[in-house]
Amino acid sequence: MSAAGTPGAHLHWRGTGAPRRIRRGAWRGLAVLAITIALSSCAQWRGISNVALPGGPGSGTGSYVVYVQMPDTLGLTPNSKVMVADVDVGRVRAITVQNWVAIVTLELQKGARLPRNAVAKIGQTSLLGTQHVELAPPAANPSPQPLGNGDTIELKNSSAFPTTEQTLASIAILLRGGGVANLEVIQNEAYNIVNGRADQIRALLGKLDTFTAKLDEQVGDITHAIDSADRILAIAAAHNDTLNAALTALPPLVKYLTDSRGRVIDAVEALGRFSDITLQTVGPVQTSLHRNLVSLQRPLAQLVRAAPYLLPALKLALTAPFDIDAVPKTFRGDFINTSLNVDLTLSALDNGLLTGTGFSGSLRALEQAWGRDPATMIPDVRFTPNPNDAPGGPLVERGQ
Repeated sequence: MSAAGTPGAHLHWRGTGAPRRIRRGAWRGLAVLAITIALSSCAQWRGISNVALPGGPGSGTGSYVVYVQMPDTLGLTPNSKVMVADVDVGRVRAITVQNWVAIVTLELQKGARLPRNAVAKIGQTSLLGTQHVELAPPAANPSPQPLGNGDTIELKNSSAFPTTEQTLASIAILLRGGGVANLEVIQNEAYNIVNGRADQIRALLGKLDTFTAKLDEQVGDITHAIDSADRILAIAAAHNDTLNAALTALPPLVKYLTDSRGRVIDAVEALGRFSDITLQTVGPVQTSLHRNLVSLQRPLAQLVRAAPYLLPALKLALTAPFDIDAVPKTFRGDFINTSLNVDLTLSALDNGLLTGTGFSGSLRALEQAWGRDPATMIPDVRFTPNPNDAPGGPLVERGQ
């Protein structure tokens, strides 16, 4: 520090500039610290090509996101172009993997109109150029619904054009002859197989033709067997719990039978002896037994026919003359409720008392003489046909 020699002079700094250098160093340190913090906060640095670029197709107002399942992304990277009919309409935002399938996230601009079942392919802009995603409508049956935000192009609708490496490899194989040289080896081996075996091959073809013909004839039976097996499996599936319980209980049963093998053998031998005794007993009377069984079919058949009426008849027979269903209504404490219908007309008395005697019909004639109309009287049993003798046979069918 120095001052002028005259009164009233001002003081001036003439230092070396150290404070200014300190300020510049502080700013540089802060910048390095900010960059370090920004880089350390990222989960993973994947290169400058993965940094989203501002502007460009797919980043404006009205843009939408579409996901594409790809079997192989090849050399595709984020920020790659998305093209429709050789027109840049978007970009690749990200490439991820879900369930072992590559998922490519595309950002498309508002004017890109595609059907929902659009196809996606990975191609190259030139022989050594960058790769891009090409979207196009399907060759047949385009969907009437448009491709919208959040839609996914499935794996079956995505593929890739042959890469430069694949094309050059195919050309190299073609120029080197490929597998043409192996055709001669195949031809020689095929000739060695058929040479001298013409009769055997002819016989084999004949048997094969017969087998095919027989198999064709049994197509219906095979189909029926398959259908039956399907029904059996359906029944088994419906009783899965029962089968599970049976299979669970089967091992103890097998173990028990194994431990009781001697008793099982004795039981089988006893059953065989019983069968022999039965054969010795039934053999001499086989003819009579067969005849008796055939004759037994007749009453059994009639019993089956009378089954619907047998039980009601038994109820009445056990409580005659009252029906068992009417017993609770008949007996009331110390009283019995009964009703009696008595027919004392002369014609009824004649049928019940004089039929078969020499006076049969006399009371009926007396009733008619008193003015009774014969059409309103009880029919005369002497002239009423017997239902068992009526035309068409008896009321009860008898066994043949």
